Amino acid sequence: MKKSALIAAVALALGVSATAQAAIFDPDGAGGANGPVNIGALDWGPTSILSQGANTAIGAFATGACSVVNTACQFNLFTHATLVGLIDANGNPLSNPTGLNSTFEITMIAMFREVVTGVSTLPNGNTIATFATVPTVPGFLQMFYDTTPDSVALTGRGYNDGRLILNGNTVGNSSSFFTVTSTTPVNLDQSGANDYTGQFTVTGTGSSTNIPVNSLTTDPTFFVSPLNTFGVQFANISIGLPFVSVDPSDCFTIAPQAPVIGLTTPLPTGCSSVHVNGTYLANTGELPPGYVPVTGSINGFSPIPPTGGPDFVAQTDFNSPLSSVPEPTSLALFGLGLGLAGFFGSLRRRLFS
Repeated sequence: MKKSALIAAVALALGVSATAQAAIFDPDGAGGANGPVNIGALDWGPTSILSQGANTAIGAFATGACSVVNTACQFNLFTHATLVGLIDANGNPLSNPTGLNSTFEITMIAMFREVVTGVSTLPNGNTIATFATVPTVPGFLQMFYDTTPDSVALTGRGYNDGRLILNGNTVGNSSSFFTVTSTTPVNLDQSGANDYTGQFTVTGTGSSTNIPVNSLTTDPTFFVSPLNTFGVQFANISIGLPFVSVDPSDCFTIAPQAPVIGLTTPLPTGCSSVHVNGTYLANTGELPPGYVPVTGSINGFSPIPPTGGPDFVAQTDFNSPLSSVPEPTSLALFGLGLGLAGFFGSLRRRLFS
């Protein structure tokens, strides 16, 4: 289970109590045996991230194009995830709600804008790129409750349907990095059977600080605690290449649902239920808001400038600890990062075991 020490460190950095906060959450919105319960964090399963246009942005930085057009170094980052458990205020796992991921599921989609701030070669020869968020560009964070569990990691389908129970827009400053530790091509998908025959990747790791989000609204049927008493953070995040704990997603949702809290919507057109065993190029044809990454045959941004596709994908894992929000104007905090809270050593062993 993810470490509560990091949650405490984040809380101290934000100037709030180092003790994880508890919020009242009803997992299925129906009360009864499943809740409401006091939780300290939401635990999401391993998943994928898409850095859309990041290779192009890194190349622009390396060639000096950003000094002419500063937006040339910007790109969007997307992710989606399925809730796999709840954590108490002390960092201990709670018993999973009855029916979670069998009779109902809770999923999320998110996006924020980043800009390349540096590209360099380390003394050991590894390539590192650094990034920062662009707070002036709105992003989105949405969570859904669905009585038909249909999210599929491989196809990226089913993460943006059901009842909208949380909606927010990303703001605030954050910094991150990603390091290519080996340019020797390896299979992208090493989680069970290889569903991406011919799709290769570099090997690498990364990290990010938390990203604040405001304008957060929730469905009180599920988030029973008033908004002004707690915030949500994506923290204790891991990232790595190749994929070893979950199938890479071949499609991502790149637009939010209409932000009507409590409204149930059918599965929108976008990511299909079909995956073709092959490269990302073999899985084109998805309709908006679905997007298939354009990675080239080798996923990653090395060499510099990148010679493959404009995008790259990676495996990530995170949870969402809760903390008190002292400022009355801050409705909530949401942190989404790409790594291990600032250092390589905290990568989960299971990512690379």
